[in-house]
Amino acid sequence: MKIIFLSVGKLKKGYAADGVAEYLKRINRYMPVEEVVVRDEASGGAMPRVDVLRREGERLLGKIKQGDIVVALDERGKGFTSKAFAARLGRFTGSGKRRICFIVGGAYGLSPELKAGADLLLRLSEMTTAHDLARLFLAEQLYRAFTILRGEPYSH
Repeated sequence: MKIIFLSVGKLKKGYAADGVAEYLKRINRYMPVEEVVVRDEASGGAMPRVDVLRREGERLLGKIKQGDIVVALDERGKGFTSKAFAARLGRFTGSGKRRICFIVGGAYGLSPELKAGADLLLRLSEMTTAHDLARLFLAEQLYRAFTILRGEPYSH
């Protein structure tokens, strides 16, 4: 299995980009991981939100293959403890599927079409956060989940 870390818009250089890169490197010791970034729709507010979501959603959907497990971040999704998330990740990785796509949307989130086709809508927190921080938090939680699954000390 391979993890696809799929997101909208490039991260600016700095702590979030550095942190995501570090955690993806760590995850790669457990399972191959590929970061895929699609272009964001920089409309400057001129384009209606629904059009931004549609365009970004089409780009994201174009990166998903038939048979992929799709986990989409959404503020209304299911929340997990780190241990419960690790257990779910373990079920996904043991499913026999070839890829699992973790998807982080842009400034407006994800399109309804993408969310409707997801195998899991995942909520990282009750709080709202910037999508660069959501990417960092997701990368850290994926790494933490692998350490939990393997009984390694990071997960305390």
